[in-house]
Amino acid sequence: MITDYYSILGVTKDANLETIKKAFRKEIALYHPENNKAPEAREKFDVLIEAFNVLSNKKKREAYDLMLEKSFSSTVPMVISQKEEETYEDWKKEAKKKSKKSWESDLTDLLLLDLFFDVGIFGMFDDFGDIIGDTIGDVFDLF
Repeated sequence: MITDYYSILGVTKDANLETIKKAFRKEIALYHPENNKAPEAREKFDVLIEAFNVLSNKKKREAYDLMLEKSFSSTVPMVISQKEEETYEDWKKEAKKKSKKSWESDLTDLLLLDLFFDVGIFGMFDDFGDIIGDTIGDVFDLF
């Protein structure tokens, strides 16, 4: 069964990226180790990272929405294809790696990168060089 990432972040299926990011920032701050030492905080943190990892990426979100629709479209849940299952499991593995990095990172640093560079919480881990280059290029385009 596929996890409902929308309910995890407390957003509707038609939420835009900014709404998703705002909900994620709010939730991640509650469960980051700087703010929450409870044993179950890590599990919740991991699920939040997983949800954000999918919903903040346009291609992943589109594929996820199709899988979600299949899973919840009838009274008897439909089985997703083997390829969809593998894709879903790959997303979970990818999110686990990002969660580990985020768990060990300073919360302020994670949130500031998102706010000032508009790269998303994980941009620094994935394509930081490209993003900085694009951002600098955009600044020079203004002049």
